Amino acid sequence: METQLIIGPLVGAIIGLITNGIAIKMIFRPLYAKYLWGWKLPFTPGLIPKEKGRMAKSIGF
Repeated sequence: METQLIIGPLVGAIIGLITNGIAIKMIFRPLYAKYLWGWKLPFTPGLIPKEKGRMAKSIGF
């Protein structure tokens, strides 16, 4: 009974750590588009590098 109180939050923390790490990497990396046999791979570049022109325009007035 006492081990269940420890294992549940521990497993949740490990899963959260992994998913947050993946999410942060998807936002900032890779910096440039990746191509495989002439086809652009999905989710490249990351969200921030992909939209940097639009964000600079909106922040810079």
